[in-house]
Amino acid sequence: MTDSSDALACLRGALDAIDDQILALVERRIETARAIGAAKPAAAGALKLRPGREAAVVARLEAQASAARPAVRPVWRELMGQCLQAQAPMALVLGSDDAALCLLAREAFGSAPALDVAGSAAEALERAEAGEAIAILPLPLPKLPPHLAAFRTLGLMAAAVGRVADEEEPAPARWSPGAWRSRPATQMPLYPDAAALAAVEEALAEAEPVVRIREAAALRAALARAAEGEAMLVQAGDCAESFGAFSAERVAEERALLLELGRILPGEVVHVARAAGQFAKPRSAALEAGPDGLLPSYRGDAVNGAARCHAARTADPRRLLRAHVQSLATARLLEGLDAAARVAGAAPPVYTSHEALLLPYEQALTRRDEAGRWWATSGHMVWIGERTRDIAGAHVDYASGIANAIGIKCGPGMSADGMSRLLDRLDPGNEAGRIALIGRFGREEIGRALPPLMRRTREEGRRILWACDPMHGNGRVLNGVKTRLVEDMLAELHAFIGIAGAEGIHMGGLHIEATAAPVTECVGGAVSAADLALRYETLCDPRLNGAQALEVAGRAAEWIRRGASLPKARAA
Repeated sequence: MTDSSDALACLRGALDAIDDQILALVERRIETARAIGAAKPAAAGALKLRPGREAAVVARLEAQASAARPAVRPVWRELMGQCLQAQAPMALVLGSDDAALCLLAREAFGSAPALDVAGSAAEALERAEAGEAIAILPLPLPKLPPHLAAFRTLGLMAAAVGRVADEEEPAPARWSPGAWRSRPATQMPLYPDAAALAAVEEALAEAEPVVRIREAAALRAALARAAEGEAMLVQAGDCAESFGAFSAERVAEERALLLELGRILPGEVVHVARAAGQFAKPRSAALEAGPDGLLPSYRGDAVNGAARCHAARTADPRRLLRAHVQSLATARLLEGLDAAARVAGAAPPVYTSHEALLLPYEQALTRRDEAGRWWATSGHMVWIGERTRDIAGAHVDYASGIANAIGIKCGPGMSADGMSRLLDRLDPGNEAGRIALIGRFGREEIGRALPPLMRRTREEGRRILWACDPMHGNGRVLNGVKTRLVEDMLAELHAFIGIAGAEGIHMGGLHIEATAAPVTECVGGAVSAADLALRYETLCDPRLNGAQALEVAGRAAEWIRRGASLPKARAA
């Protein structure tokens, strides 16, 4: 044999020895799990799941790993499934005969558990309540028995339901900016190059903050006045910022529109731009049809490109660095324009906001103040979306530890009990200015869904701000084009103001996606359905143009003024 052959033989022998060691450790782990099951007293009842501990183990190992980091999650998912079976056999029970549910269940829990199909969702829940199964149910979920909890979402169409140990309650005192990594994270891109992502996170951790902590604190104080009924929030800007459309002139134009909206609304107004960080969007589907087959969905310029090819749609963590640079530039331009306006006289500040969707970016830009409080310095205010407000999820965990003002998007699926638990988690001190609940129900659902939520916040004495987003619940498709109708937005806005008055709640804000550019993306005013193709420029959701946005704000102001002299029914 040559020296080269000898060397290869030695390396292969080393691999064989490593495999033997790994197998011995796996056997030892499974035997330990079996011993834990045997040691549990019979009176302990059905085995309770500990998804938080499992997620924490995976997060700890991922943090330690380098070359092995991409393999940690799939390998330990399978290993933990085998150990759970050794401790107490448990099946996965599908609530419906759907092949997609089967794939999601196996992806989440591995190959170890047996998989059955129940005759109904109710039957699957009965088996989960008996402690012998994890129920895999399509969304939306039915009302769950008291001993069961939905402890993991599976994609966008299902959830896992089972008995969860009491110790899974979060421990805020142990919070750190990276604590979210021990929680289930939805709507997060899958980066194929884990080492590149780690390098980007490291660079961002040393980078200049986009906003200053004292300004984020100032926004909280301003929103506290709005929550107490002394002011109103106007939050407006792009659906999603883009790298290609950036310019100083555009920043100035969007700022001018935001201020004009504020001048229309009554009383003191707090101006918050959807800018300097709004580069990512949640999507209802992970894949979409492309010219050569399925493609990853476009998730915003901070994640991937809009071009319909695999090269563009592959998530690239380096885009986070570009997003940070542009966010810095936008924030500094807004500061300069604010300073120039103050020279000419009194002028309101313009704050920034975005959805805190990309948690590696948010964590890297989290900083501590002199009092030891953590702040997101990626924006003055961040919000949690309709798809990421799972109380056990990563996004809520991150938001729970920062001191910024937090927005929560509320849709028709939010229950009063779920809202109360979420507010307890994110605002345990009931501090005015901490939470803005941003309703996005749609004109068809608002009359049913909003009153019990507003009534609950009033009955519980919640010092929160209620704002209306009349856009996100009113999507339509006309002539094959995704759009929104101004008449639908106005109907929802009118209903929101009326319900707030009836429930004794201050109409605290307006949240819209709008641009100063003369786009034709929403139907209303001078834009008809036939005009949509003229200037349909958004890469995500349709936006109001300047004229349409001013019309919406004007009608809101009119309705608010009309109701100002009316008694607040059922006021506390």
